[in-house]
This record gives sequence, C-alpha cells and structure tokens, in this order.
Amino acid sequence: MTIVSHIAVALSALAVIGVVSAQDILYAPFRQETISQGLNGPNHVCLDIAFGLLAIALVWVALGHLWLEITASVAALGLIGISVTNTAWRWVDGLTGKLGGHEAWHLRFTVVVFVGAFAFQVVGDHSALWWLSLANFLAPAATFLLSRRQDYAEKVGVLLLCTWLIAWAI
Repeated sequence: MTIVSHIAVALSALAVIGVVSAQDILYAPFRQETISQGLNGPNHVCLDIAFGLLAIALVWVALGHLWLEITASVAALGLIGISVTNTAWRWVDGLTGKLGGHEAWHLRFTVVVFVGAFAFQVVGDHSALWWLSLANFLAPAATFLLSRRQDYAEKVGVLLLCTWLIAWAI
C-alpha cells in the first residue's frame, strides 16, 4: 500500500459523497429517491465515474495483501455491477430476457458492495475504526426501521461507508 493509493481511496470516497450530494441538491426529485436513481438521471455519468474510481482505488490500495485484495475486488465488482445494471438497464433487461430484469441484478450487486465493503473493513481495520464499522451496520438499519424509507437508509449507509474509507485511508 502506498500513500498515493490511500489518497486515491480517500478522494474517490469523497467523490462519491460529493456526487450524491450534488445530485440531491441540483435535482430535487433525487432527494426522495435512492442513490441508484442518479444512475438514470441527468449527469448520471458523474456517479458512474465516481463508482468506477472508487472500485479502481479499492483494488489498487489492496494490492499485495491477499485478503484485502479479495474483499476489495468483491466490493469493486459490486460497484461496477451497480453502475452497469442501472445505467445500461435496457441492455441488462435484454440479457435477462424480461423488462425490469435489471432490478434484481442491481439489488444483488448492491448487496455484494455492502458485503464486500464490510469484509474490507474487517480485514483492513485499524482497531480504532470498529465503532464506525458498527455504526455503518446499525445506523442504516435504525434509519430504515424508524423512517421506513429505503432512500434514507441507503444514503446513511453510503455516507458512513465512505467516511470509514476516508478515515482508514488517512
């Protein structure tokens, strides 16, 4: 792991937070939608790029550390899968053979990202970050239970995940 790869992780996680925030600010309908809706909206390429940069940075920072490589690769695959299944939904629907078939794959890739990212946290933990890992698990669940809003819970989860990555990287 090099200092440059750590900076890349921090900056790419910050980019994800920035793009999601910008979409919510600039396009009012996204405030009441999941982050993934931004992959279908105006300037969706910004979210695709942010996810792609984070995927690359995660794999780069993990090079040379087998378990980090595995967990980073799982999370990176999920990030790319999320982008492809929503941005190219017509193509994915064609592959699945049914209208809306992309949605099931999008959900699967979302689960892959969160599982891979949590595993990355466990493997790469700097013990002082365990509280943030626990918060990343509990806060989205509590947010959903209290609000019954998937969009709120997802945004809380992504914010905490990116915050963990930034704290870990620096």
